[in-house]
Amino acid sequence: MKKKPIYSFLSFPPEEINNIPKSYGWNTTEKLGSIHSELKWRLVDFCRIHQIVYNQINKSNKQLDEIEIEPFTENPEDIVNLSTSRKLDFVIGKEIEHNNIISFVDHMTVVGLWAICEQFLGKIFRAYLSEKEIVDENSVSAPYKWNDFIDKFNEKGIDLTTCDNFENANECRALNNAIKHDPKVTKRLTEFNYFKNHSNKKLELVELEMQRYLNGVSDFLGSLIDKGSEIIKNVP
Repeated sequence: MKKKPIYSFLSFPPEEINNIPKSYGWNTTEKLGSIHSELKWRLVDFCRIHQIVYNQINKSNKQLDEIEIEPFTENPEDIVNLSTSRKLDFVIGKEIEHNNIISFVDHMTVVGLWAICEQFLGKIFRAYLSEKEIVDENSVSAPYKWNDFIDKFNEKGIDLTTCDNFENANECRALNNAIKHDPKVTKRLTEFNYFKNHSNKKLELVELEMQRYLNGVSDFLGSLIDKGSEIIKNVP
């Protein structure tokens, strides 16, 4: 079966256009608008890495599908059976290798995606506070822990939990933690609907909805920038 890579706003094929991330940032302030532009192009490059790996796997899978494998004959000493056995061993081995690669690249993509989210949360916080309180951006210290981000943004007038696609972004964060520390479906992950029926299962055996996480982070950060921009516009 053909594997689908993740797509940025710039690379969606026509048949996937209904899943495209939302658009934000058209009315942002200059500073936050610049950050949003940087974010969008960062995600374009980031998705391209995932696409390259998936395209290579799909190409290799297509070659496997084209291998002609003769059925076994009733004679165990028939040379045809040896050829069939070797071809089957090759195909099965390659399929296992491909599945391992897909699992690995998906896991590393989740980790990288959340790293991007954390980086831009810091960028947005510093720029937002600089504009809102009219202070030098270099003097603003951004938090680096998730709960601290929630608390600090809330103190400054933005509830992160109300940002678009917060739940999918938060699920990406929790999945990132599980992958880095204990790659199985932890109790924390089962709090999300997608993982409820996979308790304690190895994460490499669970197919991940990668586009949902990409859209979650993209929408969440874009929505945050819009909320910050609206507040900044009302600063005297």
